[in-house]
Amino acid sequence: SYRCKPRDIITTKDKQRSKALIQNYIASPPPEELPKHLTIDSFQYKGLVNQIIDSKWIGLKINELLVVEYYSRQT
Repeated sequence: SYRCKPRDIITTKDKQRSKALIQNYIASPPPEELPKHLTIDSFQYKGLVNQIIDSKWIGLKINELLVVEYYSRQT
């Protein structure tokens, strides 16, 4: 788990396999518009985090106290 910050660049580790996945994604019509907090550079196979996303934008109801409780028991 890693928390991205604005201006973080996201790249792939396994170049060949990851490039194939990215090419398939770019070639297929996207089901939805790319979120505004991300930018994709399809020529260099990189992503850029524009801003931190607010949990309200996600559209999922998450009980944050339960998440904290779960992970506190893991240590």
